[in-house]
Amino acid sequence: MKIRITLYLLFLILASCGMEDRRPSGVFIRVQNNSDVNFTGVLIQSGNVEKAFGAISARSVSDYKEFEYAFKSATVWLQAEGHPFYLNATVKEGELPLKAGFYTYRLGLNSANLTDAGLVFEFIRD
Repeated sequence: MKIRITLYLLFLILASCGMEDRRPSGVFIRVQNNSDVNFTGVLIQSGNVEKAFGAISARSVSDYKEFEYAFKSATVWLQAEGHPFYLNATVKEGELPLKAGFYTYRLGLNSANLTDAGLVFEFIRD
């Protein structure tokens, strides 16, 4: 019995040595398509890097991508059913980059008529 308890405690000590504090060590961003149409060619620029998110189906989210640093806003390029859309980021003077963590850029359209629609951008801290 003592051997079993000793081995169990040794296992716990060794396992805890490699544990991190469960906090991410980078800025991870995903894109959510909050519209009823599929997005293709989704490209996001935040900070100093552009990241390609590819195609994102209607009402779904992409995988997270790591950014060296990023802001609450982003420049976005995408196509929705062949219609190109562009949204230019406006980073406020003095705005600090995001802290390490997980974030979502929620993108939608403000009209069902794609020829008149514009992109809607929302920042979410996951």
